[in-house]
Amino acid sequence: MPRVVFWSPDSAMSGTTHAIIAVSTLMGISHKATCLLMQGHFNSKKIESSFTPYDELIASGAFDNANLGASALIRLATSNKLTADAIKNYAKPVLKERLDVLYGINSKVKDDYEDLTRNLPYITRKAAEAYDLVFIDLPKNTDEKFKIDTLADSEIVVCVLNQDEVKIGNFFEKVNGLEELKDKTKIILVADYENNSRYNLTNIKTKYRLKEPIYAVPHNYLFSDACNNGNVIDFFYRNINADSRDYNGYFISQVKLAVEKIFELAKIRDN
Repeated sequence: MPRVVFWSPDSAMSGTTHAIIAVSTLMGISHKATCLLMQGHFNSKKIESSFTPYDELIASGAFDNANLGASALIRLATSNKLTADAIKNYAKPVLKERLDVLYGINSKVKDDYEDLTRNLPYITRKAAEAYDLVFIDLPKNTDEKFKIDTLADSEIVVCVLNQDEVKIGNFFEKVNGLEELKDKTKIILVADYENNSRYNLTNIKTKYRLKEPIYAVPHNYLFSDACNNGNVIDFFYRNINADSRDYNGYFISQVKLAVEKIFELAKIRDN
């Protein structure tokens, strides 16, 4: 089933990880699709600590456990023993039968991370056999081959930008000029979005003559706090029915638009 990569061509762009956390979580809440959320960063714990408080993860030894997450899968992949079922066994459920999180590489050794970059496309292909949707947070500052391989191997690419006039122009040049994205299904998404900015969705679309809709994950300090505190699931459940004119309701309504577009493109159905 589809692999959905969140990526920005500009290393100065921000908000990609928060965007993929928001979209994958709301996808799991809104639809019966089974989702896996994973990342390709080196020594980052941002995704893991958005669903479980960082102190709890440290106390549990999760970050030192080589039998958890990507570290375990790399060993299976390099020994040709990786199966789709194994990925489910080594992922952490955060929404029962809806969203699992695959913890990142449990090592600070660069060689171990290079094992991940070499094997990530293979791991995601196996994951796609077990899940309806596989969400991959692709680092901006990463090895060129790793980036190209991951983008080329995905079915949907969510291209993330910010509301910066200079960066926006460069963004579209890079996205349109990358050979691996020529025939790829793409979604343009503005992270850390401010609707009152001069560079709102309507103006960006008009200036750059975009035919397709663009989407947004608005800036929301309460959502950011939830990511920092490991309370993302609770944040969404507390605000899922909030009015779209409310601060949190507006955030969720905008994320929901991106969720529904990805769900449509993935061509999956609620069972």
